[in-house]
Amino acid sequence: MIRKLAINAALLTASAAMTVTGVAGPASASSVGAEWFGDVHVTLNTATSYGGWVDGNGPDSYRFFVICSNGGTYNGVTRWAGDRRGSFGYCPSGTTATYKGWTEIPA
Repeated sequence: MIRKLAINAALLTASAAMTVTGVAGPASASSVGAEWFGDVHVTLNTATSYGGWVDGNGPDSYRFFVICSNGGTYNGVTRWAGDRRGSFGYCPSGTTATYKGWTEIPA
């Protein structure tokens, strides 16, 4: 099951370095399993781009995305949960992000 989490761009007015939480809280060591996702760390948040990384224990994966004013969805690279290299979605030139979010992809 893939869970897509979209965020209205108007609600994302905080700085690019903010940390978004609430997707899934950290699990205790005894409850960490194959489908554990942790805190979401947003490291890029502009009018045209959105991305960061998601805590977790791969092989589960995540991917950030933006939906742009031209109606297109632009996905970042799929990374395993816990991979701090991050995933970033970018709108093409001349468009802006209307929605921003991430997708959790259980193994």
